[in-house]
Amino acid sequence: MKILVTGANGLVGRRIIRTLAQDKENLIYATSQKKVQFDINTNFFTVNLVYSDLNQLIETLNPDVLIHCAAMASPDACEADRYSAYKINVEVTARLAAACRDYGAHMIFLSSDFIFDGNKGNYTEEDIPSPISYYGETKVEAEKSILDLNIGASIVRTSLVFGYDEQLARPNIVLRVIDNLKKGKSFKVPIDQFRTPTDADDLAKGIFGLAQKKLGGIYNISGGQRISVYELAKQVALAFGYNDELLIPVKSVDLPEPAKRPLDSGLNIDKAIKTLNYTPTPLASSIERIKDHIR
Repeated sequence: MKILVTGANGLVGRRIIRTLAQDKENLIYATSQKKVQFDINTNFFTVNLVYSDLNQLIETLNPDVLIHCAAMASPDACEADRYSAYKINVEVTARLAAACRDYGAHMIFLSSDFIFDGNKGNYTEEDIPSPISYYGETKVEAEKSILDLNIGASIVRTSLVFGYDEQLARPNIVLRVIDNLKKGKSFKVPIDQFRTPTDADDLAKGIFGLAQKKLGGIYNISGGQRISVYELAKQVALAFGYNDELLIPVKSVDLPEPAKRPLDSGLNIDKAIKTLNYTPTPLASSIERIKDHIR
């Protein structure tokens, strides 16, 4: 299978590429704006998706599957620069979806739990999006641009992805906790935000399952445990033997973040479990795996 992965410089893109590479029959193409060094056989090249001819990209590579991970993924950055957020998150996605339609590639799009307002939690694939941040709005618009084309694409919604890889451009919550506590710095963590934290390797395996089956529709692929961000940080601190008293529990309103966060955006993953035989790794085991990497 010939697979193109965008956003190869991010944690999810990297873990997907590593997962795909385990099947030697996969021919992997990967793009990002910055050069990435892979220790696996990948056809990598730098592309600025905003200014590139995406029709030509898809026509030239002719992938069986496009896994679109590239995005402006920081909610605060999206709030501060709405123009760029729209260009990257919405327009690029719509153009890639149209190219997939024209050249027969199956598209897998990485969306987010931030499409919901967080008033309910345990969101299923049928729940109606109601974003409270511009980042969430762009993801909703991107999803709509794909669904409107009716091309049988896969839309993957996930939540608070974490994991380890070398030289990540953007640290995730677990690595930020580790970095601060390792240096003896205090770290403010919200006690009123609940997520279903997702091991990046689990997410990659779930996406690979969709790529193999080319299943269309919306799928929640996340961790199976609903937990507050503060409790997650405490688990990390205890697993690494750091002083958890450095973690300062605060409410969301007390954090200096431009973008509003949903309070409870936990995802219901029953569909992925039944359809993809998806089995998330227990949270404690995922944290231990990170510990093995960065000792």
